[in-house]
Order: sequence, then structure tokens, then C-alpha cells
Amino acid sequence: MKFRTLLLTCCLIASVFSLRADADTPLEKQMQIMARSMKQLSQQIADSTKQQESITLLETLKKAASDSKGLDPRKTVSIPQANREKFLTDYKAQMDKLSEAFNQIEEALKAGKYDQAKAQLATVGSIKKEGHSKFKQD
Repeated sequence: MKFRTLLLTCCLIASVFSLRADADTPLEKQMQIMARSMKQLSQQIADSTKQQESITLLETLKKAASDSKGLDPRKTVSIPQANREKFLTDYKAQMDKLSEAFNQIEEALKAGKYDQAKAQLATVGSIKKEGHSKFKQD
């Protein structure tokens, strides 16, 4: 009896996690890629021995930002039709701003300016905060 209860509980827990994973939109999946890459990059950006690895992470970040630009945030459906075009234009501009920040970090790393790259990485946090406040559905 205990085994059946344990097995049933495990199946229920697995199905809940499976449903949650399926609920992620393509945009949310891109954002998760950026979050993981940013975490790793922030831990190693000042390490000159990991310069190439950091540049590779930046390429991943730039691709995820570019891919995200073509996707609509969930919040889009709650925006009145009359304001939707401006909302999406602003969203795409915010993603361009993020991509430009990644480009500047990459340029600093390639030039060996690790302090500058680290300082520029800090600005990504403010871009993220600004973007999420405007475009992320609560």
C-alpha cells in the first residue's frame, strides 16, 4: 500500500513539473537561456583565462536576445489593440538596447578591458529591470 501511494505521489509531482515546463512560452525559454548565461558570465567576466568562454557566452546572449526580439511577450494580449503596435515597437527597442549592451561587453573583453566589461555588465541588470517592469506580465 505504501509503495502505491509513493508511486502515485511521484507520478503526480512529475506531471506538475511537466505541465509547468510546457507552460513556458518560446520567449520565456529564451529568457531562461539569457538568465543562465548571465549568471555564468557574471561569475567569470573578470577572469582573463576565460576570455574565449566569456565571448562564447556573449554570443549565446546576443542570439537569445535576437531570437527574443521576434517573439511577443505574454503581456501583449492584455494590451488594447490601439496601443499594441507601440508596445511591440518599444519591446523591440528594449531588446536592441540589450543587444547593444552585449556588443559593448564583447568589445571590451576582446580588447582585454575586463574592468570595463564588468562595469558594462552591471548595466545589463538595469536594462533587464526596466524591460521586465514594462513588458513582463505579472
